[in-house]
Amino acid sequence: MRSMTAYAEIIRSLERGQLRLTLRSVNHKGLELNVRMHPALFPLENALRAAVRENASRGKLDLMVEVQDEPSLEPQVNRPLLRSVAKAWKEEADWLELPPFTAEAFFRLPGAWLPPASDLAERLEGAVMEGLKDLLKTWNEGRAKEAQRLQPFFQEALERLRALSQAIRLESEQQMAEMPEQYRQRLEQILKDAQLQGQLPPERILAEAGVLAERQDVREEQVRLDAHLEDFAERLKTHALGGKALDVWCQEVLRELNTCGSKCKRLAMTRAVMEAKGVLDQIREQSANLE
Repeated sequence: MRSMTAYAEIIRSLERGQLRLTLRSVNHKGLELNVRMHPALFPLENALRAAVRENASRGKLDLMVEVQDEPSLEPQVNRPLLRSVAKAWKEEADWLELPPFTAEAFFRLPGAWLPPASDLAERLEGAVMEGLKDLLKTWNEGRAKEAQRLQPFFQEALERLRALSQAIRLESEQQMAEMPEQYRQRLEQILKDAQLQGQLPPERILAEAGVLAERQDVREEQVRLDAHLEDFAERLKTHALGGKALDVWCQEVLRELNTCGSKCKRLAMTRAVMEAKGVLDQIREQSANLE
């Protein structure tokens, strides 16, 4: 069980300068990875993305690779270009009525800055990949700790759902004991109002009342609900809760609660169903933090 929200940072010394890697992640339905680094390290991007994807299945991730105090990355002016442009500008300034040549005009030219050493990615590949390995380890540890903080909440929510499920069961049993007689009385009143009293034998009225009462039976829903709660308890015990799986689980439990709610005839049963839905919403909200 791991959270999608975490932050990790490592700094490693190099022969020249130092390497700084950071990884920040937040909730997201899928996996979205943004990599920021100096263009000189672009040849390493595919390897970096593959390594991160091996450790993450969901979340919006921002990976930054920064090389500090590396001489080859220091800005270098393209002096030959500067000299040639300045000379040409001076020679043509009079007859073209050009304004004075400025640094701003020069630095707008393509190629005003020289590119960094082309072998930087090759030289730093080992250090960057090793640093990323340590970064991912730290990041995963942080995600596990963040998810562990949710463990007491999920345990408490499970106990509340179990108690509410038991309350629904007791109320439904009481409801099933009362419903046949209530429906029998209602059918007799309907026949009386229609001036058909005595047209149906008592056994037929009782059978029809039993059929109507059977439609309000929630025993099947109760069995499935208890199975879902046991599945949740097992996943919680083995730390196997995942965001997507838990979202599906919430949908299944909500389906059973909605069916129970549609068959409620007792106020206490309705209140238990509503409270259970509230607990389920809290579980769904917290599960959005899990990978």
